[in-house]
Amino acid sequence: MARPLRSIAVLVLALLTAACTASSTGPPLQPTARKSQSTSPVSQPLPKSASALARQGLLVPATYQAACASEGSICLPHATGSIPTALDRPLHLPRLQPGRSCPASSGRPVSTNFFGGIALGTGPVRVVIAGRGDLRHGVAALINPTSAPPWLGLKTLWFSPPAYQGPFIIRVKRLGRPGPAALGEGPTEAPLIVPPGPTINGGDGWREAPGGLWVKSPGCYAWQVDGLTFSEVIVVRAVAR
Repeated sequence: MARPLRSIAVLVLALLTAACTASSTGPPLQPTARKSQSTSPVSQPLPKSASALARQGLLVPATYQAACASEGSICLPHATGSIPTALDRPLHLPRLQPGRSCPASSGRPVSTNFFGGIALGTGPVRVVIAGRGDLRHGVAALINPTSAPPWLGLKTLWFSPPAYQGPFIIRVKRLGRPGPAALGEGPTEAPLIVPPGPTINGGDGWREAPGGLWVKSPGCYAWQVDGLTFSEVIVVRAVAR
């Protein structure tokens, strides 16, 4: 499934500058899974809330092999090992009260030899959203139709700089009201997990996890990004185009 680095770079740069004109194809996505709070890669027994987490698409798998089975654009072949419990932190997403505005994260330009665009977040792992909208203020226009109706989508590129080579996990949930949210190259309600070390795409220490955010309606959506030593929430306001 791997593609040449330079081809991937051209593809991502095109996505980030073309304002998502190919809306009929939807986000090229794929899912992921993760765990938290210990540098020791030891599997933990399932929590009592496992069934609830599974229904919400937030249950972290035990191994990289299980997570990478659906992440062909991210993981190198034969990823092995247990997912550290340090990646399975409790969610600490903001509460959005009725009538309150979405606390969207601000974005800043990023440019590398492999990709560029407006990146949301301030931590070691951030996300570039390809498409229309006021991305500097965390507002992105949903692609509609997508390749998987009735899902709507945003094309995303998660990345980490050379300074961070550890694993990370991404989970997503709608704020303020119920509603499904999925990650990946197709709408899969499971965490996105990136193992430590190089990814299929990227280079010079930059790691990439292409995919997307899939939702059923516009709204306020929050990603929680957990690494070995950090946990950050990134919020996007997804609007109709």
